[in-house]
Amino acid sequence: MTKPTSLYSIRVTSVEGASPEAVDACPVCTRTTAIPLYAIEGIEPRIVVCEECGLGSFAPVPSPDEIRGFYPDSYYGSTGRKFEGLVETLVRVVAARQARFLSRGLPAGARVLDVGCGRGVMLRAFADRGFEVHGTEVSEAATLGVDPRATLHITPRLADAHLPEASFDQIVLWHVFEHLPDPQETIKEIHRLLKPGGKCVIAVPNFSSLQSRVTGAGWFHLDPPRHLYHFPVTALRRLMENQGFKCTSEHHFSLRQNPFGWVQSVLNRVPSLPRNGLYVLLHRSGSVEKPFSRPQRWLFRMAFLFGMPIAVVMSVFTALIRQGATVTVVARKR
Repeated sequence: MTKPTSLYSIRVTSVEGASPEAVDACPVCTRTTAIPLYAIEGIEPRIVVCEECGLGSFAPVPSPDEIRGFYPDSYYGSTGRKFEGLVETLVRVVAARQARFLSRGLPAGARVLDVGCGRGVMLRAFADRGFEVHGTEVSEAATLGVDPRATLHITPRLADAHLPEASFDQIVLWHVFEHLPDPQETIKEIHRLLKPGGKCVIAVPNFSSLQSRVTGAGWFHLDPPRHLYHFPVTALRRLMENQGFKCTSEHHFSLRQNPFGWVQSVLNRVPSLPRNGLYVLLHRSGSVEKPFSRPQRWLFRMAFLFGMPIAVVMSVFTALIRQGATVTVVARKR
């Protein structure tokens, strides 16, 4: 496979006129046939779409060792900071806003679990609001700089943390679910860990969004091969309801994700530019390759400066028509 430091720049192309092929059972609907949609440069697995529920997936699924190789320490940034200057500050401000939204209705001192907490941006925001915060993460290196108020569990799978049954008021998976090789088993374990009536919040890129359909193979949120699954809203809701949840709301606006997704996805449609170049340029870690010419750097920064205001407007519009590039589904344990 391609070296992890170059995964950001892997080219994605559409597969034209493909016929359905046999795949592992879909975790949403158990269908065993899917249509190849995108091919990834230098990697055998392709992104396929389930014929019944529309779930996108990486097929065949990479081995656990291959998946671990997709996440070098540089992926998480250094000393708990992932982006440069102002961008990192904006990420933390938006995370605080998200925590305020997600904590509505929670009792004082509620126990909150962030699955795949990474460098703990959301954990800090929840702790600032007075909640007892726990986080799980696959990589210990990823948690460098996590707020000391958080209780961490380093484990490859949520179930392997052996957390007590019915012990959390809320469990959050914030742009983590699409990375997991076992979505169905993860939802089952979340159901076990929540108190009766407890809340599960899952945010994922919206595979059925306008941004996904317009930009196609250039869509920033494809992020192959790290994103193993691509959820249309209907498939995500169906998966959760199959495991004993009642979906109460969905939200299609994310200031942290959607506007940037528009800018980078459009840039990815320009063949002469490196894929995800703007994202790499803004990435703080020096170990991530940034082989850009001066004109390319200038173009990326101008696209960010002038494209983001337009992208914010587009993100508001697509949220109003429930076609946001990312979606947050809120569900209660029955």
